[in-house]
Amino acid sequence: MNPALHVVMYHYVRDLPNTPFPRIRGMLIKDFRQQLATLQQCYEMATLESALDFLRSVYRPSRDLCLLTFDDGLKEHYTDVMPLLVEHKVQGLFFVITSCLQDARMASVHMNHFLMAALDFEHYRRVFCQTLGDVAPHLGSALDVDVSVARRTYRWDTPDVACFKYVFNFMIDSDIRDQVVKALFEKHIADEAAFSSTLYVSWEEARQMQAAGMLLGGHSHQHKPLATISSEESLWDLGTCQRLLTERLHPQILWPFCYPYGKRVSFTDTTVRQLTHLGVACAFSTERGANLPGADTFCIHRLDCKDVPKE
Repeated sequence: MNPALHVVMYHYVRDLPNTPFPRIRGMLIKDFRQQLATLQQCYEMATLESALDFLRSVYRPSRDLCLLTFDDGLKEHYTDVMPLLVEHKVQGLFFVITSCLQDARMASVHMNHFLMAALDFEHYRRVFCQTLGDVAPHLGSALDVDVSVARRTYRWDTPDVACFKYVFNFMIDSDIRDQVVKALFEKHIADEAAFSSTLYVSWEEARQMQAAGMLLGGHSHQHKPLATISSEESLWDLGTCQRLLTERLHPQILWPFCYPYGKRVSFTDTTVRQLTHLGVACAFSTERGANLPGADTFCIHRLDCKDVPKE
């Protein structure tokens, strides 16, 4: 049987019951520790270098490879995840949203997560729609969404939540959405800049992760679906992201990238050309499945950590 590369994707990894937001959807630290040990038993744990050599048919392992990736540059990736990877001698790839580190911003998608975790969902959806109607009354029809499309995108959510997330992330003008969600976040939770400093790694922490053997990569500057913005804005966003990585972090031979939202419809061939021009080595999607030699290294497939077999 021919070997394959399996790339596992993580977001929140935290001791959820003992946090102020226990309803955030993520993996418990103890479950991550157990999954890491299981993966080491079942796979050859890859580095980015060995994974790319495999995809380019330069390296043939004796069994399937497994590569671990972590999106969004969250603080727990530094405090809780990295020490476990170091202990197990496993390289992780960590993708940061550079505006969150550089400008103390919060990605709107994360504000949305914490508002849904803090408030009753029906109440939150109602006040969001009311505020949206006040800011942009012409967008009422934009809230209609194909339920099947939303559920394919957000498989782990109820239909109502999946539809709301799909509208929030893909169907509302980003400037209007950001205005609405920031107002609600600062009303119900905290000041954006203050919360950002506790949610994301700092540049210094990211450099310490590199020194410990981890690789850092870009997850864009603004965390917008790159297919929904102009070619000029995309080039600015990706260029800003890559410039900040190379200015603020230690040098790396390979710089990977991870597409915001990740589905194939979330980026374009122009996106890939822009990344290639910027010297990015490869890019990871959220398309599901294993990767075989010859696979597109700018659309590497991944598995959600909840999809990984337990044994």
